[in-house]
Amino acid sequence: MSERSLRDMIEEKKPFFYAFGVLLLLTVLYIVVGASTWAVDPIESPTRFCEEISDGLVKEPINAISNFTYIIVGLIILWNLPSQNVRGSNPMLEHGMYPILYAAGSMYIGIGSFAMHGTNTNWGTSMDWTGMLFFISFPVYYNLSRQYAWSDRFFITLFFIIFIFTAILDTFAANNNLVLIENFSDGRKLKLSQITRDYMWSLYIGTWIIQETKNLTKNRLGWMIFLPLFACVTLSVGAPSLQIIILCLMFIVIATLLHFNVGQELVRKSSPDLWIGLAFYVLGNVVWRFGREGESACNPDSLFQYHALWHLFTGLAVYYFYRYFLTENTQEEPTTE
Repeated sequence: MSERSLRDMIEEKKPFFYAFGVLLLLTVLYIVVGASTWAVDPIESPTRFCEEISDGLVKEPINAISNFTYIIVGLIILWNLPSQNVRGSNPMLEHGMYPILYAAGSMYIGIGSFAMHGTNTNWGTSMDWTGMLFFISFPVYYNLSRQYAWSDRFFITLFFIIFIFTAILDTFAANNNLVLIENFSDGRKLKLSQITRDYMWSLYIGTWIIQETKNLTKNRLGWMIFLPLFACVTLSVGAPSLQIIILCLMFIVIATLLHFNVGQELVRKSSPDLWIGLAFYVLGNVVWRFGREGESACNPDSLFQYHALWHLFTGLAVYYFYRYFLTENTQEEPTTE
């Protein structure tokens, strides 16, 4: 490869090389800072996902390393971005901020979860949750922007304002352990951190389900209400009954609002990518239950960890959901200016 060809490739793949550089920098920081902190200090907050806590830089090696699934998915998306002069039938088929944000969200999940399982610190747990919130909120706002013709500026402003506020609130709540209601439901407390983690996380997932159901069923309200309620009841693990009731009521309200505010119809091809992604997510949710401390399937000393399998399955779900987004209006072939 000639020097000019190499420069052209680096210019064309600039987002990929930027991301790779950031990953290398974070790796160096992890080693340098960790060598004098979590590698030698007592553990602050064990994650209780079965794996035996190790000494050294990486406290849960298998659970931590499995997060490379998300990072690799993000890098693959960035590497395969189309040329900058390509215009596609939807923003995810272009060399723009939407696929880059999606890829960044995937890598953020991996980095945050690695920080949690690798360090077993409170700040690592905050990185894990903010990464998940960053990723799961993107499809919701992206769908809204497509359905109601938001400008790029409005989308990016709203997305980051809400994310930054949520991330700050989550970090503050987790580090201060604030209790909002002492006896909330089933004899349990309602903590401020649960608002960002249990409610926001579930709310984004349920809203995404409503949006895709709206697209697939051509705005049938019955299905838009039923599917998120079914997911809320079946996928929730140990949630207080009042929390499930509140979320179900919120899903009914959101489904009704989206039903009567029709917006533009989003035409996407659900088969096979959406169904494959959904299957991987459901499988991941199932194995997640076996990966908790105290479960009969838990073997702390084993190289096989169910929670690591959760990372693998949900990482693959992230990839196939991306492929699903690419199918929007695929009857129009991308053109080159």
